[in-house]
Amino acid sequence: MFKKLLELRQQKAAKVAEMRALLDNAEKEGKELTEEEKGKFDTLKELVQKMSEEIERYETVADEERSQVGKPAETRSKQFTNEELRHYIKTGELRSTLSTTTGEDGGYTVIPQLDTEVMKRLTDDSVMRQICNVVRLPVGAKEYKKLVSAGGAVVEHGQEGVARNGTNAPKLNEVTIALNPIFAYPKTTQEILDFSSIDVLGWLTDEISESFTETEESDLTLGDGDKKSKGLLAYTRSTDGDKTRTFGQLQKMEVASADKITADNLIDLFYMLHSKYRKNAVWVMSSTIAAMLQKLKNKNGDFIWRDGLTADAPATLLGRPVHFLETLPASGANKPVLAFGDFKRGYFIVDHETGVRTRPDNITEPGFYKVHTDKYLGGGVVDSNAIKLIETLA
Repeated sequence: MFKKLLELRQQKAAKVAEMRALLDNAEKEGKELTEEEKGKFDTLKELVQKMSEEIERYETVADEERSQVGKPAETRSKQFTNEELRHYIKTGELRSTLSTTTGEDGGYTVIPQLDTEVMKRLTDDSVMRQICNVVRLPVGAKEYKKLVSAGGAVVEHGQEGVARNGTNAPKLNEVTIALNPIFAYPKTTQEILDFSSIDVLGWLTDEISESFTETEESDLTLGDGDKKSKGLLAYTRSTDGDKTRTFGQLQKMEVASADKITADNLIDLFYMLHSKYRKNAVWVMSSTIAAMLQKLKNKNGDFIWRDGLTADAPATLLGRPVHFLETLPASGANKPVLAFGDFKRGYFIVDHETGVRTRPDNITEPGFYKVHTDKYLGGGVVDSNAIKLIETLA
């Protein structure tokens, strides 16, 4: 299944590369596509569309089977006991019902129960996971690729009985998001495992989730892309508009300092975002910035900030939800202190099918049991028109 899916993706990428070559050659020579080239482009476009449909069918089946990989039907809903997990940490011995992976980096165990609990906690605790689009790559895939249209398609009006000329095809840009491992190393003493009634699953979930959440939030916001995700703030920023800005750059509004942000600035930023993104847009800022903005009023003297109507409902600013992301700066020269946009379309988080993997270690530190735990993580901007920032000059 996954081999076929990978082959289809590779074939699709090759066809898209041919389409790109046709457009690049025409652009380089300063001319439009010839009729022959237009015909070839349309043929490739049709093939890509068919491949996309076939890939979607395979992905649908893969999604349904994903949670079943490596588990016999009769044990798919089995909850592993505390004693089974305690035995695994102390001895490293694998039960037949635990999913195992023995890749080139050594033998790991994937405990579905732990993987589910950790990923649920990450989703609950991570602001970026709540607001961004999360995709999961199958086994064998090391990076996520997506073609993004940069516009340029021309639509013309036709008339019955009149020949129709070809129109310009849209310009496509490829976005690649690489996966990198992150890890945690929770440990406990031999005495606690031997004599206490410790909830092993709960202990592992708490320790791993806390470490992963902190690392993910930092990487997805501030990561430089070197052996880690490329965070939101690592992308080049420009004051140019969507139609003139270089693909991949984020648009910014510059203000003197964080305490100089006005209601008018926020209104202007709101409408800098194209209407197709505004309907699902959210505000993202640190608590420090939120404390400043809560005091802002419009020209009629009304507060533009609204607290949530129920206990867990988010506050709103100009009618859109507010999320508190503490890894965003609160001040500093050339620092983005606030973001507004449709993060589901703008920023993708990439997980891997292997999930949360564990490997016990009772050798390197006598008297302690440690559990080396890791997972793959990728992140990057996909649609740079979907997110706007306010950046301070001082």
